[in-house]
Amino acid sequence: MQNTICLLFILLALPPFAAPSRAGETPETLLIRQALANDISGYRRADTELALKAYHPRFVAYEGHANGDPRAWTVLHENRDAFASQLAEDLSVQRYEVTRTVPFIAVRTTHAIATSVDSGRVVDRQTSEAVPIVVHRFWTFFKEEDDWLATGMVADLGDTLLPAAGTPANGEIAELLQRESQAWEAGSGILGFFDADFTGCEALGTFKPASYKIAFSGSEELEKWLDKRLPYVQYDLDRKVLHTAIGPAGDEALAVTREKVAVEHVKGPAKHHQERYVFWTLSRRSGSWKITNMIFNLGLELSD
Repeated sequence: MQNTICLLFILLALPPFAAPSRAGETPETLLIRQALANDISGYRRADTELALKAYHPRFVAYEGHANGDPRAWTVLHENRDAFASQLAEDLSVQRYEVTRTVPFIAVRTTHAIATSVDSGRVVDRQTSEAVPIVVHRFWTFFKEEDDWLATGMVADLGDTLLPAAGTPANGEIAELLQRESQAWEAGSGILGFFDADFTGCEALGTFKPASYKIAFSGSEELEKWLDKRLPYVQYDLDRKVLHTAIGPAGDEALAVTREKVAVEHVKGPAKHHQERYVFWTLSRRSGSWKITNMIFNLGLELSD
């Protein structure tokens, strides 16, 4: 009975998912693979322009610090220009003798997520000293016209969970996320917190991106789901902000929350409960903070 209730909660609380793209290649996954191939070719050839073809102007790079737990992550570069400057400097002093595999791609309409693994060695151009590397990355993509462009990337992503204490919450970010939780309880005003092109992912109880599914490809899809759901349920949400990180210029941020969610049906006694971790990225490139990515039901230890 307990398993049945848990399954019912998941079915009621989550939107339907698009079929994953892992079963076979599609024109979209092939284009994403080509974008990632251009990127790594740019590294190998020391061709910054070739690598940057894969990146959207609003691209943001995050640092994973070799940890699968996002409570250890920070914001590395807040836009493509900042990333390009660092890339040009790196390529001028280091030679990349690396290959890339792309184990996972998932696509939903104009949004996609992917993982990559770069392996080989990085050679100092002056001393010829070589350092072996294996680098895991997690990517988000947005399709603009016919091109798939990277909008975000977690560099040096760990494949295990290491101790992560988190950083004391930034007041501005924490306040916004608390107001977002209150909007769910009020049943209105939720969309105003989200960027029009945000990506929402369901982690399905794991921390590894290769298991994620895209639940929402933009605020328009979220709006349609809310219109069908909010008239029939009442949310009770207790959220704690565990970690925030702000970029060097203060325009990009990330956060991790732990929350207790209760969903009650307005026409019946059924009430479903869930505890979960959620990873957020936020941007104020439009002038005010908006949520750009949300990954919910992360598989982190609920022991804070």
